[in-house]
Amino acid sequence: MTATTPTYREGRIEPPPMPQGRVEIQPPPPLYAGESMASNLIMTAIPMVGSLASVIFVAMSNTGPRGMIMAGGFLVATLGFVGVSVWRAKSGKTAQITSDRREYLNYLRTIRELARTAADQQRHHLGWIHPAPTALPAMAEDRTRVWERAPEDPDFLLVRYAVGPQHLGLELVPPDSETIDKLDPVAASALHRLLATHRVLHDLPTAVALASFARIEVTGSEDAVRSQVRALLTQTALLHAPERLIIAVLAHPSALPEWDWVKWLPHAQSRVANDAAGPRRLVSSSLDELVDLLPPDLHERPRFSPTGAVAAPHVILVLDNVMIPPGHSIITDEGVQGVTVIDLPDRWDELNDDTRLRLHLEPTAHSDRVQATAVVMRQEPVRGYADQLSIAGAEALARRLTPLYAGEGPAREDALTATSELTDLLGIGDITSVSLAQTWRPRPPRDRLRVPIGVGADGAPINLDIKESAQQGMGPHGLVIGATGSGKSEVLRTLVLGLALTHSPEILNFVLVDFKGGATFAGMAGMPHVSAIITNLSEELTLVDRMQDALSGEMTRRQELLRASGNYGSLRDYEKARTSGERPDLEPLPSLLIVCDEFSELLSAKPEFVDLFVAIGRLGRSLGIHLLLSSQRLEEGRLRGLDSHLSYRIGLRTFSESESRSVIGVGDAYRLPAVPGLGFLKPDQSSLWRFKAAYVSGPPKRRFGGAGALGGTARHEALPFSTGLVTSRLEHEAASAAAVAEAAAAAAAAQEKRSTFDIAVDLMEGQGPAAHQVWLPPLDVPDTFDQLMPDLVADPVLGLVSPSWRARGPLRFPLGTVDMPRDQKRETLHADLSGAAGHVAIVGAPRSGKSTLLRTIVTGLALTHTPREVQFYVLDFGGGTFTGLKDLAHVAGVGTRAEPDVVRRMVAEVIGITDAREQFFRAHGIDTIETYRARRAAGDLVDDGYGDIFVVVDGWSTLRAEFEELEGELQTLAQRALTFGVHILASATRWMDFRTGIRDILGTRFELRLGEAMDSEVDRKLAANIPIDRAGRGITTTRYHFLGALPRVDGDSNPATLGAGVVDLVAQVAACWRGPAGPKLRLLPTRVLLSDVRAQAPESTEVLLGISERALAPVGVDVAHEPHLLVFGDGQSGKSTLLRTYMHEVMRIYGPERAQLFIVDYRRAHLGEFPDEWVGEYCTTADQTTDAIEGITEFLQTRLPGPNVTPEQLRNRSWWEGREAFIVVDDYELVATSQGNPVASVVPLLAQAADIGMHVAIARRAGGAGRSYDPLITALRDLAQPGLLLSGDPSEGTLIGQLRPVPAPPGRGRLLTRRSLDVVQVPVAPSAHGS
Repeated sequence: MTATTPTYREGRIEPPPMPQGRVEIQPPPPLYAGESMASNLIMTAIPMVGSLASVIFVAMSNTGPRGMIMAGGFLVATLGFVGVSVWRAKSGKTAQITSDRREYLNYLRTIRELARTAADQQRHHLGWIHPAPTALPAMAEDRTRVWERAPEDPDFLLVRYAVGPQHLGLELVPPDSETIDKLDPVAASALHRLLATHRVLHDLPTAVALASFARIEVTGSEDAVRSQVRALLTQTALLHAPERLIIAVLAHPSALPEWDWVKWLPHAQSRVANDAAGPRRLVSSSLDELVDLLPPDLHERPRFSPTGAVAAPHVILVLDNVMIPPGHSIITDEGVQGVTVIDLPDRWDELNDDTRLRLHLEPTAHSDRVQATAVVMRQEPVRGYADQLSIAGAEALARRLTPLYAGEGPAREDALTATSELTDLLGIGDITSVSLAQTWRPRPPRDRLRVPIGVGADGAPINLDIKESAQQGMGPHGLVIGATGSGKSEVLRTLVLGLALTHSPEILNFVLVDFKGGATFAGMAGMPHVSAIITNLSEELTLVDRMQDALSGEMTRRQELLRASGNYGSLRDYEKARTSGERPDLEPLPSLLIVCDEFSELLSAKPEFVDLFVAIGRLGRSLGIHLLLSSQRLEEGRLRGLDSHLSYRIGLRTFSESESRSVIGVGDAYRLPAVPGLGFLKPDQSSLWRFKAAYVSGPPKRRFGGAGALGGTARHEALPFSTGLVTSRLEHEAASAAAVAEAAAAAAAAQEKRSTFDIAVDLMEGQGPAAHQVWLPPLDVPDTFDQLMPDLVADPVLGLVSPSWRARGPLRFPLGTVDMPRDQKRETLHADLSGAAGHVAIVGAPRSGKSTLLRTIVTGLALTHTPREVQFYVLDFGGGTFTGLKDLAHVAGVGTRAEPDVVRRMVAEVIGITDAREQFFRAHGIDTIETYRARRAAGDLVDDGYGDIFVVVDGWSTLRAEFEELEGELQTLAQRALTFGVHILASATRWMDFRTGIRDILGTRFELRLGEAMDSEVDRKLAANIPIDRAGRGITTTRYHFLGALPRVDGDSNPATLGAGVVDLVAQVAACWRGPAGPKLRLLPTRVLLSDVRAQAPESTEVLLGISERALAPVGVDVAHEPHLLVFGDGQSGKSTLLRTYMHEVMRIYGPERAQLFIVDYRRAHLGEFPDEWVGEYCTTADQTTDAIEGITEFLQTRLPGPNVTPEQLRNRSWWEGREAFIVVDDYELVATSQGNPVASVVPLLAQAADIGMHVAIARRAGGAGRSYDPLITALRDLAQPGLLLSGDPSEGTLIGQLRPVPAPPGRGRLLTRRSLDVVQVPVAPSAHGS
């Protein structure tokens, strides 16, 4: 047998169990199947026949008396044997039958006891569920079961109406046995009596489901019918709350006194109309009046359906001897969902609708009980004895229920289902009129950091005390776990607001952390208690490490403050000394509550953050730091021992039972209903309190005075309490006063749409001392120089300058803001380039702000120095960002990758200045650049025309790739540059872009966001935390984040308008500077006349070939030591012009008696250019050239030194006399062809040309020169003779030395000699033809 009960709502008293299950009864024993009498006689007759034969044999054998005696003896023995056998068989059968019957009857006795026990349990269970009408007033007096049924309960609207027979809940299953004639009749009869007696129980409560019928007709005599309905209504009213059930009575005027008791029922009070006695009573003789008092939604309810949705509240409408007009909207033939009509008709017909139930009552003949028959169409009638209740009994019940109803709901309503106001729990009343002076008054130690957060099951406030257990608290640290929709955020808001309203900022501060960035802490920034609000960490994980630094910095700050104030061991000792007057000089040190929402996701993203939580858990007690962690789930594997520090736990509704157990030790939190704010508080290991959190996110309750308040004196009047309308002479006055107050409250509510939380925050904003800021906002908005230098002024001598920064010394300037979260402060990022850290390196990925930071450095130097003191040479390979600064007075020049000549000239200029300054220092006895600066500033006539020079290279990788030769020169320059006041400011995308030789001397380093954090040379972890979308953010070598300033002084921090800001900066600097502009870059001219070159070097004995880019001075070759010249270039690159200049220079150095020109010019470009006295041969064809060259070589061979030449003659070249031969070949590619080379005969003499006075100058087109082999050109290359490489295609390869041709303007080329490599501009010699 098993016994189970239905599942009832939590909080309801469980009824006694209802027996259920099956008992299969064993069959009775069968009839005895032993030997029959006939078989026994047959078995006895056989030996008897043998005995008779023996008797006959003995009698015949022994005649006489002896034989007769012996025969008689045998006969007697035989008969005795037969008799004994028959008796023995009969007695054995009887014993067996008796044994079987005894055993089976004992078994039935056990079943009978089981059935009686089950019957008692069933009777007890049904008596609990459906109590007798006479017991109802006592139950109402006890109140433990009043209004216990809810719509989710299985017995909702299941109401007793009679007692009658019912089957035993424990099913007695008869056996499947043989027919009755084959069973033992005694046992079978006993089984039949058992089943007939115990399978059906009599006088058990019989109930009807009111929601299953649209109409219930109760017929019979008037007294019995009304008594039956009274029993129905009173049981329904006792067990169902007024907000779930409405009882209304529509009766004939003559029958109204029978229903006067209903006025005491809370269920019969109207929700829509009041009179002087309170809510109107739902007892009337007028249908229209009663309908007006019923809920207005009854007209909108659908047609009745037994399987339809439950409508609330359920309405029971009693009709007593009234006629309803056809077509009424509520009392219809089809019925209305959620409405049950109990009709007491005076006549009735046959039922024709299965939604109707008829209870027919008849008196019994031999008792005072009333027989009830329940009839439903197409179902068997159910009979029993009707419940009867007198008017006195009904009124006794109703009067006991009256005081339990307070108008808006039952006075005993479960506190966990109601919504409580935090202001009510705090006892401050109306939030709009709160006095912070009162709520923030000093609290006794026991109430410090203790605040109510909700109400318990008994309606009493539930307080959360975050103090440590040594101070009778629950803390110092806690945990809140709740699934989505459990009210977790509201609990946190309630707690924070409650603590803020009851503690001043001098006592308590908050750090509010929301990893996801939800609305949990929205609107709290205005509270003076807030030290930090940190949100949206999930979208920017880099801030997590910053928050970790800030919180650990706060712990350090508190430790240092306690130690410095007197080596106090804890915040409690510190505050005790401060408040007791022992140390009045101490500043208040408030406790700090750190609330972290979604901490599990925080630990999932940053597992190492748990170490900080553990440190706070360990040290927070003494430092006054309290930790409250909140999350949807609890992942114990990530806590690493943190859970041992979480002393109090709040478990709201969880996702699983295991999570509930891990939080509060039991699985009850998982089974909580889906009501936000409902949960359990576990303050210690032995207690568990259920509570409902207060609500602060909604508008406050409207509070206004009643009518009596208007008059100043309470006014009372004795009024009758009846079912009809009750009026009062004070009614109009009270109604008017209430209307006025209601209108005022409605107007205030219309104007005030803020929530309780918002009103409280607005009330506290600006009150009390501001909290110490633990968290400063991230570096998002860059500074401008008018913010970094608030004292910028237009000085008539110095221009636009910051006096304070200039007073700090040379080359010291600000360039941004440094974030120091661990120290909870920010400082101005400044640089000092006056010493060993004078070179600057900026490394960052593309679009990370490198160019802007370089411009910021330039701007910072320009606003602290005059154009005379600093000059900038800018190599702008970053896309032209320095274009806006080219007009700055301090900028000497800007060169881009599209201007290679400007770039080379700039590097050459700086190198030249450095070389000149080195000689200048030596000549004037200057040991360092500091001495030079000091003497120059003092007015000592020590000035080379330049101040500190800054070479700005924006894009070092471009320099390496496209100006490889310049990189080496700058690297060499950087080794010695700082000694002479020359600085390198370089940017690159990777540290590897700098070669080791220069990377090591870049002393000032700024690392912006890198493409790969592993490449960081400062700190890889910090580099990974630099935001991606924040240009200008980086880290310093001291491992702090910084944000570079914008190079502007207009106060606009928008990077999108930086171009306009730079233009404004240049304009303001130009307007304020009244002195001469700084030195500007001198560029190599694109056209220069030979006369101008000669004017710069009138005494030169060299063949001047152009102006050097490096020194902007004439450069040439000494033909006495380097007799030959090799020229390559494309068409129109200036080859012929160079040869003409070359020959004019020969004419300048040598007279016609000392030199002779032999010109090979197939294109006749030099025809008529030179006097005949200078031209030995002018060859324009191959034959002519062959004859001339062979003649020349034969002649020159005679000048070869013979065996008689002395060493002195060799040194002086005095063994021969005559003119030197200058063989000039233009367009050599036309001369040396596949048919032959007319000038090839000079090759053997090239090596001894200087001794014999032979000079060869060849100009050839660059195209194809690298792919062809020519003995003459090869010999000149091997002899390392000077070469000039004009414009050409780089794909031709190396043509002279290691030089490749590059595109260049006409006349621009690179001259390679044994002494140097110079970029030159070939001068234009005057032409005899005027071109």
